[in-house]
Amino acid sequence: MRRTFILLATALVALGITTACEPDPGPTGLYRGIQADITPVVTPQNAGVVWGGAPPIDPNYGGTLYAGTPKETQDPRPALINGREPLRYWEADPDNGLTNRPAIVWIHGGGFAVGINAMYGLAADTGAEYAQRGYVTFSVEYRINTTLVGTKALCQWVQDNIDFNDPVWVQRKETCHDNQTAAQRDVLAFVRYLRANASTFGIDPGKIAVAGFSAGAVTASNVAFQWDDPGTVKYFVGDTKSVADSRPQAAIGASGCTPNWDAWGVPPTTVDSSDIPTSFIASRYDQAVDYTCSALTATAAADAGLVAELTSYCDEGLHAKDLYEEHKEATDEQWTTFLVRQLGIYSGTREPTEPEICTN
Repeated sequence: MRRTFILLATALVALGITTACEPDPGPTGLYRGIQADITPVVTPQNAGVVWGGAPPIDPNYGGTLYAGTPKETQDPRPALINGREPLRYWEADPDNGLTNRPAIVWIHGGGFAVGINAMYGLAADTGAEYAQRGYVTFSVEYRINTTLVGTKALCQWVQDNIDFNDPVWVQRKETCHDNQTAAQRDVLAFVRYLRANASTFGIDPGKIAVAGFSAGAVTASNVAFQWDDPGTVKYFVGDTKSVADSRPQAAIGASGCTPNWDAWGVPPTTVDSSDIPTSFIASRYDQAVDYTCSALTATAAADAGLVAELTSYCDEGLHAKDLYEEHKEATDEQWTTFLVRQLGIYSGTREPTEPEICTN
């Protein structure tokens, strides 16, 4: 979609051009490597902080989830408040006495249908590890529709059974699209929340990245290329619903892409030169997120003149966090180099890489 404005600072960051800053200290420096003197403080598992709320999208909210499947359980999410679903975050704070720190918003996976208790685990694991590098990290809750098709997440079923001539498939595709849009808008709202409370968190409101695995990476990609669609919901007191305030500065992820909902197997139409720099990894034989979608998204972004790093593992089928863990050292180097460059933390960092696309 075309934007009617592009702030100069936004355009410069998208091109990898930043204001003067300290030289990159290399892979062991703050924001690049694990710091031995940082012990993150993580929100306790049972103490997620409610930051806002939105109308629920799950017809099963508050009742039995995944009925008739091995996942069947009672909904553990908080009760609705005035008809709105409370949305929570878990934080991993470096607790290193610094202010104006960069922030990363981590987004969990689950096919937009499961993972309703995944926020703490992500905060205490990858979130805490990036907090040890100096980033203030947040694992954010977003609205989920727990509807399954058999035992599959609805969006997974849609991807696996493409048939534009089947009215059932078309209806489920639209529901999946709605679910992804809800997640995107929830994360955009959380970016606004962080900006509105930047001094409280000790973060720099101009240095916010989004990140995720699987459905979380899809959401990070959608935020990167659809940041100007924050929706109409007012999530928290003082929420401006501002497009500019919704826009992060960078996105990273494993096994993610932005689909074209009108025609499968073609590039997304929402990408243009005002969008957000991205750095992703993907495997060619991933069975959960179509590699072609990842490749098309990165290529469209690069063609628009954006920084669009994609490391492709062409002989592998690992997915999301498993792919990250298999290539952790290389991926952390890729992501931290990207972050310190695109967030304007250091100067002298290596130039961005072009997307690596598997062929034949």
